[in-house]
Amino acid sequence: MLSNPNVRLGLQAAVAMAIALSLQHYYHFERSYWSIFTSMLLFSQTLGGSIKKSLERVIMTILGGSLATGLYFVLPATQWPIVSIVLCSVFFQVCFLQRFYLGSAFFASIFIVFFFALIQTWSLHLLFVRILETLLGAAITLGCSFLIFPITTENNLLSKIPLFIRDARALSEQILATLLSAETDAKIMHQKANACLLLLSELDQDYVHLGYELGRHHSKQEIKQTLKALGRFYHYLSGIASSLVHLQDRSLFLDLKAELQALFNASLQDLSDVNRALVAEKNILFSPEFSMRYRILQEKAAFLAQNTVYTQKAWLDYYAFCHFLKAMDDALKVLEK
Repeated sequence: MLSNPNVRLGLQAAVAMAIALSLQHYYHFERSYWSIFTSMLLFSQTLGGSIKKSLERVIMTILGGSLATGLYFVLPATQWPIVSIVLCSVFFQVCFLQRFYLGSAFFASIFIVFFFALIQTWSLHLLFVRILETLLGAAITLGCSFLIFPITTENNLLSKIPLFIRDARALSEQILATLLSAETDAKIMHQKANACLLLLSELDQDYVHLGYELGRHHSKQEIKQTLKALGRFYHYLSGIASSLVHLQDRSLFLDLKAELQALFNASLQDLSDVNRALVAEKNILFSPEFSMRYRILQEKAAFLAQNTVYTQKAWLDYYAFCHFLKAMDDALKVLEK
């Protein structure tokens, strides 16, 4: 059960809440509910993510709270300016919540100041208490993240890379099937491409969190190189998938079936090499297999060009397809050396 990251995250949050409640029970802090809620809300899926959120929350509480406090003393003592700022801060807090937590934390601090100003009052003393309670909540979060079944960013990231490779393989197989079949299911390809993109964005986010975490086993440069290579594969595959929606004549692809299968097999082998290099903690070094297969495909196409049976639409589809293959070939040649 503890292998499930959500269960471990839930346990961390429950223990953090228990610690915060215990401190309130024994010491009766003035605004202890701030530290209680902070200790629960700052947990992330990984240790590095929790560290990042905690630092951002503390920094933005100081900056946002100080700015809002200064603004509170400058604005006229009427409800309309305060209500307007409360509504705007809620809007931007929610807008930034998923993609830009730093901005969300900043506007959350502004919201707290003016919400309190709306229902009762605000003062420099409350700002000071707010900062101290946030620091306490962040400290509880980090303590539990380190000590209660820690979920390391590196392990989380390394477990997702094989999943991305699995999805990239599925997309590659769908692309090949579409090239060689009269049936084009654009919806399936779109779904598979989106699944790859979602995982890739998660990998990129985990890589950012990795910088906040100590004691990494792998070199950060090795992981960065791996993610860069996987990003290239994704853009290559998604570009092809997008172009296949508009296929008009597959006759040329059908006659290049053997060469296309060999080319895709070479790209799938390169995907396996990416993960193998990371596990072995080595730099990625691709074989020239993809380049060789791409050259063979071009040679076979040049031979078929002598045959006038193929329509102009067939050649236009082929050249659009090769546009992405050439970009991929150029990218891999850099990593072959």
